[in-house]
Amino acid sequence: MAGPFCILAATPTTRVVSAPRCVTSILMWPDTEEGLRDTMADIAGRAAAVGRVLGDGLRIHVVVRETEEEAGAAATRLLSKLDVDHGEEITHRAQDSRSAGVRRQDDPRAQSEDGYIEPHVWSGIGRARSGCGSALVGDPDQIGAKLERYMDMGIRAFILSGYPHRDECELFARHVLQRMPQCRLAAV
Repeated sequence: MAGPFCILAATPTTRVVSAPRCVTSILMWPDTEEGLRDTMADIAGRAAAVGRVLGDGLRIHVVVRETEEEAGAAATRLLSKLDVDHGEEITHRAQDSRSAGVRRQDDPRAQSEDGYIEPHVWSGIGRARSGCGSALVGDPDQIGAKLERYMDMGIRAFILSGYPHRDECELFARHVLQRMPQCRLAAV
């Protein structure tokens, strides 16, 4: 009998020795493709050491619009009224604000002049919240291509969200989801 579908949030600095024995997948927070590959390789090595193969997942927000310009403008509007000091207070109030995953997202954001840590990965959300601090931003082709790149890297599970949640969900379904390959989770 197979166990439950269990996910562990993971970063390259996660030092959980027993995790590869206990979970079926890892869930990463936004990073550059290189950073994601490093995390995947690190966790895969730990899993292989105990005879396991884990699935890879990514938690990220999405801002999709019909054009890249509209998507960028929508992302900018999300933070247009944010007071920087209040944003920092919000992000540091959360219990996970000093977690390895949150800290790992802080460095690329600090090094970016425009908030983009790589094409179509905007880290501005992390200025107003803790946790998942980046979004895919672009037109449907750009978002679809980025998700395909992630899938080509081996990422099979995605937890996507946006602001406002329902509106962004509807935009994603209308513009991107129909273009993506569909699958079902295997019976447990």
